Amino acid sequence: MSYSDNSENKIRRKKVSSSNSHKRQERSNIENSAYNKQLNRGSNRANKKDFDEIEKEIYYRKKRRKSKKRNNIFKNCLKSILALIVILSVISGVVVAVSLKGSPILNKEMIYANYKTTNIVDINEIPDDLKNAIVATEDKRFYGHNGVEVRSLIRSAISNIFNASTQGGSTIDMQVSKNLLTNDEKSIKRKIKDIYNAMQMNKIMTKDEILSAYLNNIYFGKSSYGVAQAAQTYFGQDVRTLNLAQCALLSGITNNPARYMQHDEAKRRQKTILSNMYEQGYIDHSEYIRAVNDPTPFKSEID
Repeated sequence: MSYSDNSENKIRRKKVSSSNSHKRQERSNIENSAYNKQLNRGSNRANKKDFDEIEKEIYYRKKRRKSKKRNNIFKNCLKSILALIVILSVISGVVVAVSLKGSPILNKEMIYANYKTTNIVDINEIPDDLKNAIVATEDKRFYGHNGVEVRSLIRSAISNIFNASTQGGSTIDMQVSKNLLTNDEKSIKRKIKDIYNAMQMNKIMTKDEILSAYLNNIYFGKSSYGVAQAAQTYFGQDVRTLNLAQCALLSGITNNPARYMQHDEAKRRQKTILSNMYEQGYIDHSEYIRAVNDPTPFKSEID
């Protein structure tokens, strides 16, 4: 082999080696570039993940603060309400104590001693229609409460605050107290006494005895106290003989004697009484129709 051939081979090997080296370098650069890109993507994902975690932490931190703030407001409101209830309870207790100071222990003799008439009719002799008419209109839950109907009292208080008209909210038991034991004074003190007396009555009297005290003393106008006098005044009859239409007409007068002692007004009121009796199941539809269509004249109109 000649010297020139060796030189050429060396040169060729150098070129091949250089070419291979260059290719390896390019391949290495490409791999490094790909690795760097992958690394950057991973880093970006990591940074984004960290950012999301930070945002989430900030969100929940704000949410916890708001929740804590709401809880504090709720707790403060609750404390204020409880404090108000305690204060009102104390005030109410004082008012009740003052109102009832010196009140005697209630017994039946105290009630009977204050009857407004001697013309008394036994509760068993008073027509059921008259008793039912009174209960259906004046105190439909009479047989179910202990002298005080809380819902009626609350409704009455709200109505009296927001409306010009007034509602009593008194049960039949409370009206017995007002008619026989207290007076017509419109005051909280009197109302408290009536509530107290009504509850005491239910401890010492039956519901029929309480209803009897009411029916035998309620004012019907024209100087008539009790159902016996009223039946004679308006119909010229014994109360025991009154029919449904007469019972409904008579019971309606007690709401406002000055107005309903007039026959045309009493007839309009009678329809309301009969409607109450029908809705509460005391009479059926045919009885309602007959009573509404009954002219039911007063004694003064016949005479």
